[in-house]
Amino acid sequence: MFQVTTLIGDAEKVEKELIKNPPPSEADIEAAKALVKEKGEVVAQLKSAKAGKAEITVSVAELNKAKETLSRLEERPKLKHGIPQKDGKIHYSQDIFARQAFLTVSGQLQVETYACAVCSVYTFGPAF
Repeated sequence: MFQVTTLIGDAEKVEKELIKNPPPSEADIEAAKALVKEKGEVVAQLKSAKAGKAEITVSVAELNKAKETLSRLEERPKLKHGIPQKDGKIHYSQDIFARQAFLTVSGQLQVETYACAVCSVYTFGPAF
């Protein structure tokens, strides 16, 4: 039997992401927090000054973008290398099967490779 998991692909994606974009420094996070605060104050000033709807909408969009950037920066340090583990064992709750799963080595499984090459493939034997 072969073990099946979707965690390996996710772990590889996280690994590539961490190599490509290293975690931000505290200064980067503080700068993003200051930007969110600044954009929030601009929106508050525009609302109190009863500015036009279009102007407020643009400022709110900028504020939302700054909040999204801050959220991503704060989540970066929480990314872990490798397959998720709990108590030294693989933590399958994040896997598509939500538990340890296996494939059987059967004639039907092996014939799937032939089905890609030829159009008519038949198997004989018990099917479950």
